[in-house]
Amino acid sequence: MQEDKLTIMINLYFDGKLSKSEEVNLFSLLAINQSGRDYFKQLGLIRNAVENSTEEFPFELEERILRSVGSKSSVKPTFFSNIRIFSAISYAAAIIMLILSGYLFLKISNYQQKVDNLSQQVMIQSKTIQMLYNSLPGIEVRATFDNEIIIKPNI
Repeated sequence: MQEDKLTIMINLYFDGKLSKSEEVNLFSLLAINQSGRDYFKQLGLIRNAVENSTEEFPFELEERILRSVGSKSSVKPTFFSNIRIFSAISYAAAIIMLILSGYLFLKISNYQQKVDNLSQQVMIQSKTIQMLYNSLPGIEVRATFDNEIIIKPNI
């Protein structure tokens, strides 16, 4: 627990967020804790290495970067940026197809009703014809030797 508190205080010191009274307390704790001193030395080496490795960038470089970012925003959209347009067109086509299929379904059901009515009428007419055919009297056919055919109804 004491080492965690010491590590936190060391980190705050290198971040510049440790007050003067806490700095005194930190250095007194470092005087009696070897692992804390090792951690403090390691962070000090890292801090020095980072400070020595940084180079000043010229002002022109920053200006060129900012100009290039501005010019990149005016670049024409690529294929992948057209995906929104493609999906919107796809949704519109799907809605049109849905409406068209509903319309065609209603038309087909109308035609189905007409076909059903016609088939009922054909069946009624077929029964009527069958009834008329059965109601006709039978006929008798007799042949003679004179090549004459006489047909007499049986009434």
